[in-house]
Parts: sequence; C-alpha cells; structure tokens
Amino acid sequence: MKAGKNHYQVLGIPVNANLSEIKKAYRKLALVFHPDKHPDPQIALPKFNEIKEAYQVLVDPTSRRAYDREFHFQKYQDKIQPLASEADEVLQLTKELWAKLKKQDPFRMDQDLLYFEISQLLNTHNIRLLNNRANPIMDREIIQYLMDIAMALSFEKKQDLAKVWELIARDQDESLDLISNYLKHAQIWSLWDKYKMPAAMGLAIIICLGIYLLR
Repeated sequence: MKAGKNHYQVLGIPVNANLSEIKKAYRKLALVFHPDKHPDPQIALPKFNEIKEAYQVLVDPTSRRAYDREFHFQKYQDKIQPLASEADEVLQLTKELWAKLKKQDPFRMDQDLLYFEISQLLNTHNIRLLNNRANPIMDREIIQYLMDIAMALSFEKKQDLAKVWELIARDQDESLDLISNYLKHAQIWSLWDKYKMPAAMGLAIIICLGIYLLR
C-alpha cells in the first residue's frame, strides 16, 4: 500500500465516502477504463490498475483504516520526534503530551494530529523498550495517560490505539481489564453521541402528543 497515492481522488469520492459510494464509483470508472471496453487498451490499462488498486484498499475496512492513517500522517512528517532511549523517557514523553493537550480546547483540537502524536509514542521501538523493562506499574501509568489523551478521538481511533495498548499491557490482567472497560465506556458514549438528537426529537414528539391528548 502506498500512502503517497490519493485513492479517494482516483475514484473521485470524498474521504468520508461510505461503502456503497466506493463500489458505485469503482463500477462507473471500471466500465470506462477496463482494457476490454476501452478503444485503446494500452492507454486504459495503467489507469484501470490504478482504479483497481484504490478500490481494493478502500473497500476493505482494515486496509482503509491503515491507508487513512498513513495518508493523513504525511502532512505531519516534519513533526516526527526522535526515538526514546529508555523506558523512563517514554513515560516522560507521554506526560509531556498529556500536559500540552490539557491546555488546548478539545473541541478545536486537530484529531489527526493528536492521533499521529499518540502513534508516535506507540512506535515499535518504544513498545520494545517498555516490554524489556517489564514494569507493570509504569506500563499501567502510561496506558492511563494515553487513555486520557485519547478522550477527544473517535471510537474507531480509540479501538485502533487499544490494540497497541494491549501490546504494552502484555499479560497484565489489571491493565487489560482497564483497556477493556475503557472501550466499553467509549462505545456507550459514541452511541449516545450518535443517537442523542433523534432520541431527544422522539421524546419531544411523545411529550407534545401527550399534551395534545390530555387537552
């Protein structure tokens, strides 16, 4: 997968396109550029392969999430931090990120940048440092800070990060339970945020209907 290619642009769809829109765009372009249907197959083939690659990446939820992460991170390449030299430094970097974000307005926060910064802390090198140190108390403290930092992110991003938190927790039951409970609460809040407006409207209709019937 090459994050340098804009697969959304290739298919002519927005970055928040749903599965139906992705399939519809692919079918439309495939009819035009398929080598068996195009007047000049040699010209059509490279374009068709590009369309096919974009479709295969975006139609699969797992590969699409990985692509989105790489694609969005390109604009933050100048913000890549040097690797930590020891486990204690990973904890210190986590605390510094937490302190910096506490000063920001969560409603104006750049979620992509935040996700990128957390992912930087959770790179393979830093996780290896923590695993080699094997300090359950430190690991749990880092996970707790990261959970607090990630509060502003979407549930899907929290799910992705939780998989990495589990690599830090390893076989530590207390930390694994902490992650599991965090995701459960995050899912509840995500559902509430999604359906609170329809629920409020429904309740208002019921109240109005009740008042009308009691008149």
